Amino acid sequence: MQPQAPAALAPTHPVAFFCHFIFKVAALVFYIMCEVVNKGQFVTNFVVCIVLLAMDFWTVKNVTGRLLVGLRWWNDAHASESGTAWRFESLQEGQREINPHERRWFWIVVVANPILWVLSAFSAFLGLDWAYLLIPITGVILGSSNLVGYFKCSKEAKKSLQSMGTNIISAAMQNRLQAAIGRV
Repeated sequence: MQPQAPAALAPTHPVAFFCHFIFKVAALVFYIMCEVVNKGQFVTNFVVCIVLLAMDFWTVKNVTGRLLVGLRWWNDAHASESGTAWRFESLQEGQREINPHERRWFWIVVVANPILWVLSAFSAFLGLDWAYLLIPITGVILGSSNLVGYFKCSKEAKKSLQSMGTNIISAAMQNRLQAAIGRV
């Protein structure tokens, strides 16, 4: 008989949890390997990477955000006569229990995704690979859109960032004060 995983570590939504990772990984791996696998087939490589990025964006925005962290954002094109408006929703406390393991991995992946695409863009830029630079730029835009959208939805993320900023500022002020006192 195999031991059961603790309830907090077992994904509540295993398919959503898997999809949250797989499209990001597939897009990044295909981008890195596309010149090795499909050498000289830029159009095919570009289309496959963009489709994978679009699938990731749609999945995170419409499925995994709702299921894994209880957050949702969208752009309302018919909000008013003046144009569009972004809408943000967050489940109220106690409305649904969020698995802390899923929440932690959701945020790690949502934050890491644009960072990895920025590094890929930097690599393409340094390699003077101008055509392939379009793919990581698209990855940065789509990944950052999800990051900003979910950050604006999450009251917890805002509080965490504010406390982190306050801690950084107070630590910097304390270091300056100690340095000033040390000079006296």
